[in-house]
Amino acid sequence: MAKHAGIYTQYDDVWLIEGLRTPFVDYNGALARVSPTDLGIKVAREAFRASGVDPADVGHVFAGNMAQASFDVYCLPRHVGLYSGVPVEVPATMTQRVCGTGIELIMQAGDRIKLGQIALGLCVGTESMSRNPVAAYTQRGGFRMGQVEFKDFLWESLLDTAPNATMGDTAENLAKRYEITREETDRFAHESFERAIHAKQGGFFAGEITPVIETAHGLNIFQILNRFDPADIQYDDVADLLRAELLERKTMPEYERWVEELRENRYVHIVDTGAR
Repeated sequence: MAKHAGIYTQYDDVWLIEGLRTPFVDYNGALARVSPTDLGIKVAREAFRASGVDPADVGHVFAGNMAQASFDVYCLPRHVGLYSGVPVEVPATMTQRVCGTGIELIMQAGDRIKLGQIALGLCVGTESMSRNPVAAYTQRGGFRMGQVEFKDFLWESLLDTAPNATMGDTAENLAKRYEITREETDRFAHESFERAIHAKQGGFFAGEITPVIETAHGLNIFQILNRFDPADIQYDDVADLLRAELLERKTMPEYERWVEELRENRYVHIVDTGAR
């Protein structure tokens, strides 16, 4: 058997017809109470509307979601398809590949089309960090004296118990291996912010982001496309600005460890909510 050399797929006649997303909102922000299923339904409907594609032509729904952020999330792929107009007989599947889930959905759809199994696929990735549960996995048989244990799913799920490392630790290790300095990471973050600001001001995102409407009262609950007012962001302020937002939210026992890592500034992490 040949040694695996990575994943490469070429599609000669497979096309991305349309792509839309909700705004990505801060942790416990405007979309905190919205189910990831509902966010997925929203973008699916808007994608059909914007593209003019008939939902009845969809041959398969490909959905991605990592966290159990709703009681009915097992049915998320089916519900996204059904409530966006896809026929009930069309199959739907859930994919989980952590940060690579979105591109995995597109590759799966492309492969099905390439193999002639479907002519059109609907791909929807949706996540709500704000609705990640506090869970107890060992209490089905009852609570014994001194053995009540609940854990923060959002925090615990970022720990890979095989190497005993978090996602952030991976970035830390890469920074050490390749000798990436704090100044380099700060400047990269600053450049990234500047590009996002210029893209917003230039209308680059105008056709990409669909507003989320509170349907009972017709209120647009979130229209701000950036977390911070872009005019005041300077290079020297970027790292402190992001650290302040993150540290403000830390209440878990590992708080002091996060503080120490952030002082070293090997990575900066933002938790958000949205669908695309």
